[in-house]
Amino acid sequence: MNKHFTASSTNACKGIALFFLLWHHLFYKHPEFGLITYKMALLAKVCVAMFVILSGYGFSESIKKQNVGLWMFYKKRLTNLYFNYWLVAFIFVLIGVLFAGRSLSDAFGSHAYIKFVIQMAGLYQFVYGGPGYNATWWYMSVIIPLVILFPLLYKLIYKYGIFVPLVCLGLLLPAKPVIPVLNTWLLPFALGVYFSQKNSIVAVSDYLNKFGVWRFVVLLVALFLVAAIRGHNPILKNEKIDWLFGSLTILLIFEVTTLYGVMERTFGFFGLHLFNIFLFHTFIFYYFWSGFIYSPGNPMVVFALLLSLSVVVSLAIEQLKRRIYFAQVVERISSFPFPKR
Repeated sequence: MNKHFTASSTNACKGIALFFLLWHHLFYKHPEFGLITYKMALLAKVCVAMFVILSGYGFSESIKKQNVGLWMFYKKRLTNLYFNYWLVAFIFVLIGVLFAGRSLSDAFGSHAYIKFVIQMAGLYQFVYGGPGYNATWWYMSVIIPLVILFPLLYKLIYKYGIFVPLVCLGLLLPAKPVIPVLNTWLLPFALGVYFSQKNSIVAVSDYLNKFGVWRFVVLLVALFLVAAIRGHNPILKNEKIDWLFGSLTILLIFEVTTLYGVMERTFGFFGLHLFNIFLFHTFIFYYFWSGFIYSPGNPMVVFALLLSLSVVVSLAIEQLKRRIYFAQVVERISSFPFPKR
């Protein structure tokens, strides 16, 4: 079987990462739902490392297929990232201010408008830290700088190979972060770029195929071992080991979805909605309608309720985008020529 880690493979992994994201946020502060649910919620934070690995991989694949200059890369990536972020933020901040009693002053305290602008720029964690208007938006302070750093990392990895991820691994060893905000996430991002350049995911998958069905046992045992030491490793604890946890999870998803195409398509459907749902799901289950979401009591029903509502809202947002020609506007903005002197 000729395997390729395609955009469909990436979307399937994003779909599983979305499930982990919702499970983590729903239950990591709620041990009353049971020990297994709670422990699974803690482990599900691996979704962040998965996002970062898949982002590095996707950025790398996109410039491999097209001869994209630095300015064009920044225009396309940052325009898409910011405008999607701002559209969802506008919708839900408007709902929060007008109908849910969550004003900017309630969220930020003093200098609310300045802080909101900084959060919309994706710099809030560097300047203030804390949740801001939406606690989940801390990730924008990770992905936006990583987009900016990507061309440099891509060239360094192309030239020096695995040495660059090893340097990023070294950043995780000190107890205190060496680089604010980004310290934990540089390694998974660099690994995503490395996996793309070296076609590592397919290469490892081809090797594992020699073991036949036992490859699933090997991967599950490896995942279990990493999960078991994740919270107890004195050096690479919790998120610091999620570069490995996330990579193994992506590899297992790839193995399963390659074997069962229907699973790839199903998970891929959810993966297409990952960014939208990441941006707004906290409003649904935490800020606005917490009582309703948790009312079923059963964790699987709570999860299914949030997932269903989130997909419906995301589909509505995509319909709104089509009505206002959002994609065309963003494309027009991202295609503005570089100003000439």
